[in-house]
Amino acid sequence: MKVLLVITIEKLAEKLTALNRKLEYCAIAVDQVEPAKEILLKVGLSPDLLYPMSELKNCVESLKYDYVLNVQDTYYGRQIKLFQNYNLQLEKLVSFAGLENASNWQTERQLRYYREHSQEFEMFATGTSPTATAIDIRKFKRKTINFATSSQDLYYNFRIAKSVISHAKVNNAIRYALIGLSPYSFHFDLSKTFLWRCRLLPYLIAFNDLHNLSVSADICREFLSEEWLSKKPSVAKVNINGVKSQKVMENPLESNSGIITWKGKYYPETRDENIKILDEYLTLCEENNVRPIMFRVINSEKYMANFSKNLLEEFNCLVEQACQKHSSAVFIDGWKWNGVTYSDFYDHAHMNIHGAAKFSAYLNEFIEQLER
Repeated sequence: MKVLLVITIEKLAEKLTALNRKLEYCAIAVDQVEPAKEILLKVGLSPDLLYPMSELKNCVESLKYDYVLNVQDTYYGRQIKLFQNYNLQLEKLVSFAGLENASNWQTERQLRYYREHSQEFEMFATGTSPTATAIDIRKFKRKTINFATSSQDLYYNFRIAKSVISHAKVNNAIRYALIGLSPYSFHFDLSKTFLWRCRLLPYLIAFNDLHNLSVSADICREFLSEEWLSKKPSVAKVNINGVKSQKVMENPLESNSGIITWKGKYYPETRDENIKILDEYLTLCEENNVRPIMFRVINSEKYMANFSKNLLEEFNCLVEQACQKHSSAVFIDGWKWNGVTYSDFYDHAHMNIHGAAKFSAYLNEFIEQLER
């Protein structure tokens, strides 16, 4: 398998160590060629493979390779944008991020922690980053584990739920599933995105499943060393509360940070698949005496005002249909809650720790009322 590797100098040795030593490179495009030469020699690779990033377009369009492997520093990096205007077939592009840190094991570690302590938990949460930041488990009466994270679409929500609920059968402790939904949830498939495909790596590790990605999980595993893939980082300090920020959004009326209008974006195949996935998620809960609590996390007033009205109407209709079909399911519309201000967000899409405390207390009160 011949590979064009695109990588940066930061922690280059650690990244190369994570990759399969048997990979055959036709070229390695890097942001800093000179310091990379010494590093390549230390890991047994020829410096002659190196090309400056400025020649990446020529490498992509003229060299012979089976795959382009993009290794960027973080999940939020924009390195992958370099490929958007190149003559590159997407089924040849594989993208990883953060190979040198433990973040790629977050979902796997959380699931392992849950299995080791499952008898303690009564609730679990799934969802994208707005859910991750809005759920503060310390505000719930019942012990909760927050699996939500950036770009975790409905497919992976369901994969996590199946793992949690199948293990919960051992002690029947789980009573509620908190299903965080964003107004774009029915049209979002992480595996079909261009910019965020690097965020699939945690699910390759946790489930060996890349959903609809054009490159199979088995092939993607071939890019990584078995030693790296088989690591089992300790669960002793795993975060089960989701990412929290103390930051308060500055100049919210002028800022557009975090705003996703989703205008003009409509994916019928993805919508139809996600309707089916949510239906299966709710059925799984009902068949195992777990009550599904669907909720839409509140976003800032500016975010809500700018979101696609057509998709909002469709979202509301689809959630209503789901509740009609599944009698135990309830839906909490955070967009109708007025308990926050701009100071409760760190950008227009995500609550900070102060907003999370308020929203979680609101959810907790609703759930406890169901018990009365």
